[in-house]
Amino acid sequence: MGQVLGGRYRLLGPIGTGASATVYLADDVVLRRRVAVKVLHAALADDAAFLKRFQAEAQAAAALNHPHVMGVHDWGQGDVPYLVTELLGGGSLRAMLDLGQPLDPAQVREIGIEAARGLDYAHRRGFVHRDIKPANLLFDDEGRLRIADFGLARALAEAAWTEPMGAVLGTARYASPEQAQGRPLDGRSDVYSLALVLVEALTGEVPFTADTTLGTLMARVGHPLPIPDEAGPLTAALAAAGHDDPAERPDAGSFATL
Repeated sequence: MGQVLGGRYRLLGPIGTGASATVYLADDVVLRRRVAVKVLHAALADDAAFLKRFQAEAQAAAALNHPHVMGVHDWGQGDVPYLVTELLGGGSLRAMLDLGQPLDPAQVREIGIEAARGLDYAHRRGFVHRDIKPANLLFDDEGRLRIADFGLARALAEAAWTEPMGAVLGTARYASPEQAQGRPLDGRSDVYSLALVLVEALTGEVPFTADTTLGTLMARVGHPLPIPDEAGPLTAALAAAGHDDPAERPDAGSFATL
């Protein structure tokens, strides 16, 4: 604590951790504001392929400006690579679901529309997120949804970074069938992952979850997303987004209007 990154960002304390990074509350001592700093794990600092991709992706992600995409303020590659983002005070969808109370269809619809609008904006600018999951869907103080980590998942994937247990990063529980098969991805892969997230929000369970990473990945290949009874008026939209063939899925802009 107290370390200053890039001569500017003083780390105050950790506020979250994941497979690839720890997130800190920090002071921007130049602009005198609070920010979030995602400090990537030290092993990545020695990965030249990752650092090259990280620089390109961080610069591109910083250009994204949309109400439903978390803002990237800065990035750096000192002793460890890091991203500086806006500080959001409303928690994550993951934290909401961990309370054990499923959401109702109206709440899920609102989350789905806001996430799809953010995805559509990014997809039209050439970004595929690759890691849509509840932990990457954050909320600001007014409850507006923001999608986090655009660009980071791609940098990690292209550097072949793996989690400690050996699972390819891009949480397997939310991977699309084409992602599971290692096929080329476009924005419709994110739409499928979002559909999985929305079903989990309705039921508390992620469809197709198996005992192993490989089992989870392969269970959804060749099978449409099962739509729970709880979906009610969302059934048709979720069924379209959960088609196992990406050619049959709506893009994010269309999904937002279903």
